[in-house]
Amino acid sequence: MHGVTRRAFLGTTVAGASLAGAPRPLRAQAKSVKVGAIHPVTGALAEVGQLQRTSAQIAVDTINAAGGIKSMGAKLELLMGDTESKADVARTVAERLINDGAAMIMGGFHSGHIMAMVPVAQQRRVPFIIDIGAADAITQSVAQSVKEGKQKTQYVYRIFPSTTTFGLRAVQHMTGIFKEMKATPRRVVVTYTNDAFGKPQSESFVAAIKASNAGLEVVEVIPYPEDAKDLSTEVSRIKALKPDILSPITRPATALLLFQELARQRVDLMGVISPVRRG
Repeated sequence: MHGVTRRAFLGTTVAGASLAGAPRPLRAQAKSVKVGAIHPVTGALAEVGQLQRTSAQIAVDTINAAGGIKSMGAKLELLMGDTESKADVARTVAERLINDGAAMIMGGFHSGHIMAMVPVAQQRRVPFIIDIGAADAITQSVAQSVKEGKQKTQYVYRIFPSTTTFGLRAVQHMTGIFKEMKATPRRVVVTYTNDAFGKPQSESFVAAIKASNAGLEVVEVIPYPEDAKDLSTEVSRIKALKPDILSPITRPATALLLFQELARQRVDLMGVISPVRRG
């Protein structure tokens, strides 16, 4: 053994074998915080939903490029969900993304879809940040439930103006425009998409007009289906009423239908002023 004792040889061999058989230390995996983004990217509301999804992805990419959540040493990971422009699907998607590990969810756009997701967030104790969704009832119901002790914590919050705020601000801005233009309109017709967004928004807007001292009279409130394909009947009513101002509460698709029909029937108006177009 050329000067190496049997004992020393055996000791070295056993040590080497032990090192060879030991597992290599794993590299630290980058931590991520999963965020669910739920929007209508197919169906009737797809155009707006796709824009929202793109915005959410840009936000996540921007945050991650700046180092992510530095206090946690983590990056954001976006989990995307499609409501297919349907309320029942919205609830199912919210459940799925939470099951997939979403630490919070955001989005919604359609107030009816959001209302379907609110119970999921509350029951699963996952924060839900509403980026667009106007109906007051969305957050009021949760806040009231917590106040009454039916639920311990409120997990649903909104970063978008409510219907009440939209109504008040709309009247303020309208009167400001009239003053600037030295115009004195009197008669207002309100039209709205008959859903969880349009109906409460129209009620809030009409209430704000009545409470103001703007000299405006709402002569008619005309609903139409959310998925309307023809607004010729509604526009004929508008024309017969001879309003000074038309205030539509509408989605992008029906807004196009409305303006095309107003032009076709040559409706004479001082102006078209919407208190809100989405939510």
